[in-house]
Amino acid sequence: MKKILATLAVFFMMTAFNAANAAVYSDVPADYWANTEITAVVNDGILPLQGNAFLPSKDVTRSDFNSALLRTLGHRTTSISDSNPFSDVVSSRADYSDILLSSKLGLIYGYDDGTFKPDRIMTKTEAASVISHITKDYKGNLSSLDSFKDKDSIPAWGAKQYAKTIDLGIYVNYPDCDELLPNKNLNRAEAAVLLYKLKQSIGAVKEQYVSQESLLGTEHLNETKKAEVDEVQITSTRKIVLAKNMIKGYFYTYFSSKDAQVGDTVTFTAKNDIYTEEGTLVIPAATTMNATITSIEPKKWWNKNDKVTVEFDCMTLPSGVCVPFKADVINNNGVLTENRWAKPVAYTVGGAVVGAGAGVGIAGFTGHHHYGNGVAIGTPVGAGLGLITGLATKGRTYKANDGEYVWLELTQDLSIPN
Repeated sequence: MKKILATLAVFFMMTAFNAANAAVYSDVPADYWANTEITAVVNDGILPLQGNAFLPSKDVTRSDFNSALLRTLGHRTTSISDSNPFSDVVSSRADYSDILLSSKLGLIYGYDDGTFKPDRIMTKTEAASVISHITKDYKGNLSSLDSFKDKDSIPAWGAKQYAKTIDLGIYVNYPDCDELLPNKNLNRAEAAVLLYKLKQSIGAVKEQYVSQESLLGTEHLNETKKAEVDEVQITSTRKIVLAKNMIKGYFYTYFSSKDAQVGDTVTFTAKNDIYTEEGTLVIPAATTMNATITSIEPKKWWNKNDKVTVEFDCMTLPSGVCVPFKADVINNNGVLTENRWAKPVAYTVGGAVVGAGAGVGIAGFTGHHHYGNGVAIGTPVGAGLGLITGLATKGRTYKANDGEYVWLELTQDLSIPN
């Protein structure tokens, strides 16, 4: 009955997850290549809908990109009293205040002839140039362009800027990952990806361009001292857990690699509320983290255990809101596998147990408690021969009970709305 109830729970949770990721716009299906980013920028009010449509293929003007960029950086304009420096921007325009605020901040410059050209279509190189301009000083490494077969198509004036955005990971290369299409008109789907990535990397933006109202401070997680980064940026609208932070992911239900297949979903959960040291709630208890199995390496002889690789894609808050979540399992070189020293324990002549200390140490960090199972014990032998006796057995299936955990390291910033 417990297994049936657990299966039903996962079914209903996945149904809710799929519903949350289903197409909510008439022209953006659930499997659309930029669905995640489009959903995020629409929910954040960065790129508004037009009716019930997003119009992902529609070209983006300088004005469109400017207004969306301001919202990405936390600015919400009302009216600007500054003088208008542009001869082609009239006060009756809906984007009038956005253009003047951008000019005041120095986000997107006008032209030498005193115009802004708000209705001119942006190219991908021009968008890269803007992003390069507002991010912290760093000379782009031109060798970063070498992996793209159309690198020579990048205008000479934009090569270093494009290289910088690639180094920062704020670029889009769809549909061919080996092409940048630098002279292509920027469309709304591509803009959504760029602005989503920019928001995820808000710490790379120069402070003078980010709304001071939206940045309330930096706090710290203390889940483990092993984390390379512990900072959480607190803003007026969300908490941004920076990449390289670590959290525990508890198995939502019993898992066995014996019953799993590539493509299956493995669900983890936050067992308890996760707060910063300063007292801000970041991740509520019962938040779930969904991962897809991407490969399974079966167990083999000589104590080679099952290895399960997973890829995380979504964190679902108790409110039902799904936020993009990218992380790696840090135990056992990034795979779900039993502690290799759990099984091949053998006694030495002196009676000491070979491998037990290593097994307990690793299992203590992963949160698994399987190191006492299947121990291969023979008559006392020399330490080397005893260890070989233990190793010369078949590996083990990976198992985890609900409530066991693994450590997860964020591979990109995690943005959680307030």
